[in-house]
Amino acid sequence: MSSATASPTVLIIEDDPVFRRVLHFTVAKTGLAVEAVSDGETGFQRLLTGDISFLVTDFQVPRLEGIELLRAIQTIPEIADVPAVLCTAKGFELDSEQLRKEFGLIAVMHKPFSPRGLSELIVQTLRQRGVNIATPATIAGMTAVSPPSRISPSNLGAPPLQRSPSTIGSFHD
Repeated sequence: MSSATASPTVLIIEDDPVFRRVLHFTVAKTGLAVEAVSDGETGFQRLLTGDISFLVTDFQVPRLEGIELLRAIQTIPEIADVPAVLCTAKGFELDSEQLRKEFGLIAVMHKPFSPRGLSELIVQTLRQRGVNIATPATIAGMTAVSPPSRISPSNLGAPPLQRSPSTIGSFHD
């Protein structure tokens, strides 16, 4: 897939393996490419290689916490404008509005939150920024086709089964 037709890529930095998989799966269902890592330093190195369209980072991750990561991103013009969401289990301990303003965050999401809601926010943000997002049905040139209401050999392209009364219930042809 060439970069001109590649799906936008979302980078997820989350140390909880189960939640990381849930986020990966849910965001990928939107048609976006998803990369997920378990620590801030690995995520930062991936950001530096380019082609990340959206960042989702946890507040508390090993090796480079979310706030440190966001500060580092601000110092590098090539990645400073990547839209980001900060996820946190800290709840009322953080000033979400202050964090949004300081780091230009799209949102601060307090756990537990809806992975589907996060996916919708990502898609909405990217579309507002003029990013073309292929729906899962149009990826790789496929078009959406409604499944038949009832599966039978005839709508699968096979000839109908012909059974004589003597073979019904029999295991022999």
